[in-house]
Amino acid sequence: MRYLNKIIFINSARIRYAEINLNGNVHFIGTQGVGKSTLLRAILFFYNADTGGLGIPKQKTSYTDYYFKDPNAYIIYEVVRDDGKFCVVAYNSQHKVCFRFFDGEYNSKFFVSENGNVSDSWDGIAERLDSNKVFYTMRKIDEHKEYRDILYGNHDGKKTELKRYSILESKDYQYIPKTIQNVFLN
Repeated sequence: MRYLNKIIFINSARIRYAEINLNGNVHFIGTQGVGKSTLLRAILFFYNADTGGLGIPKQKTSYTDYYFKDPNAYIIYEVVRDDGKFCVVAYNSQHKVCFRFFDGEYNSKFFVSENGNVSDSWDGIAERLDSNKVFYTMRKIDEHKEYRDILYGNHDGKKTELKRYSILESKDYQYIPKTIQNVFLN
């Protein structure tokens, strides 16, 4: 079984740093303005990678501008699979949300230095992953359809080294993100 286990915000959506465990039943309660919708939209984005389908009014700031305003803003999604964990890193590159995958569970030292600084680019994070011998995808995924193909296991005619980052295996997965979106937004 594969499932979203944890979400980590680093300098994202006005949140300096937060780790939220999602394993099991999760209930969101709180007063207005504490971040319930912010968290739900970030979770929905993991599943649909559609910056326009998150229920954000057009008058408000865009998803990219809100969640990735700073160059050192990241959202890390930790996913559990039968043989361990992997992480999906979402970040802003050239005003577009991009993705990288790496093996293993989330570790804050990959993103935050001992003195509390967060790298402004993927290169700084890659250095830390390299020094800890953690495998990660060399190429950034900057097309949301390609990200969904990886996540939902549409590997038809593509390299299969990214197969381990799928939460299911389906060539015809398109209805799944839409169904999840309808559940979240209704």
